[in-house]
Amino acid sequence: MVETTIEKKLNDDILEKNTLRNEIEGYARSVSQWRDKLVNLKSFQGQTKYADSIKRYVTKIEGLRVEFNQLNEEVEKNIREMGKFSDADVKAFSSELEKEISGIIEADKESKQKSASKKNTKVIIKPAKSNAKSKAKAKSKGTGKGVGSLQQKVDTAVGRVNEGLEEAERIAGKMIVLNRDLKKVNGSASEDLYTQELKRIAREKAIYS
Repeated sequence: MVETTIEKKLNDDILEKNTLRNEIEGYARSVSQWRDKLVNLKSFQGQTKYADSIKRYVTKIEGLRVEFNQLNEEVEKNIREMGKFSDADVKAFSSELEKEISGIIEADKESKQKSASKKNTKVIIKPAKSNAKSKAKAKSKGTGKGVGSLQQKVDTAVGRVNEGLEEAERIAGKMIVLNRDLKKVNGSASEDLYTQELKRIAREKAIYS
């Protein structure tokens, strides 16, 4: 069967959409790994380094997410206009999807509550003792300003680390959980390819919107 110009454009958009999704997933995986490492690190430099990396990647995710969602809307609109899908199948899938998401979100909330009750999620940065003490003593002789200056730097670093964690959780938390636990859309011989793509878009909207 010869591919029409409209179908070619649509298939190119679908390919671009999937490429964007893969890029977002890659950044989200990195953020998840860095978040886990950051919480367990005791190093002053290590924590601030991971916090800065998280903020940088979260910014990239935000930019790509806007572009991705816009492209998804366009692809969905064009597929529906072509009428190459089973509307009943898509509606049934969306209903099933909502139930599945509700269960995943509830389980994740319970998990976080249990985790939070066991440990404090706020990060405490402690500079290396030798450096901290020597700098504080050197700066505080006769003026008393050294300790305050050092504490200000520590407070700034702590704020940056915790802000990085909160930002990662706000942007990437739900995305990571749903992408990990939500069922993938597998191809079915009884379904049109565009029906399958509409189902993927419904799943992607739930994760990335």
